Amino acid sequence: MLFGINLRASGDATPYWELVERAAALEDEPTIEALEYPPHITLAKYADANPQELQAVVTDLSAMRPLKISFDRIGAFDPGFLILWASPKPHEGLLDLHNQVHTRIDPGRCKPPYRPDNWTPHCSIALRVADHHREAANRMVVADFTPFVLTFDVVDCVSSPPISVIAERELIG
Repeated sequence: MLFGINLRASGDATPYWELVERAAALEDEPTIEALEYPPHITLAKYADANPQELQAVVTDLSAMRPLKISFDRIGAFDPGFLILWASPKPHEGLLDLHNQVHTRIDPGRCKPPYRPDNWTPHCSIALRVADHHREAANRMVVADFTPFVLTFDVVDCVSSPPISVIAERELIG
């Protein structure tokens, strides 16, 4: 089981879901819709965690204000299969929120891709592009992109798979 701390968008996310729909056409099975979970940016992921510790971090972070984050391109990770994601423009508040998590929980306990200096902020749109759609996915990554903005106004901690919310708080700062 994995545990994560996420920043979530609870409001209108139509441009994001339209992008997810386009990316899902490149998968054998749509992965993001199957999560049944709102658009989010994962701040930290742990193989083992104390749920009470995660809940305390969520409570602490809720004092921060909601973040309006602009996405300006599509990116990809390739850990042996393609993962597509919307890339946020650099945002000081997002970086601060990420740092706040890692000042409260030892970053050495976090999965390496989510640790400070390794983290690539992203909002996934497809978790497993089919091999036979790799070229189309690469074209999508370099194609013209219409920027969009989402308001991230909830912080939560979850266990997965499947995603189960342990605690959530609105950002109220």
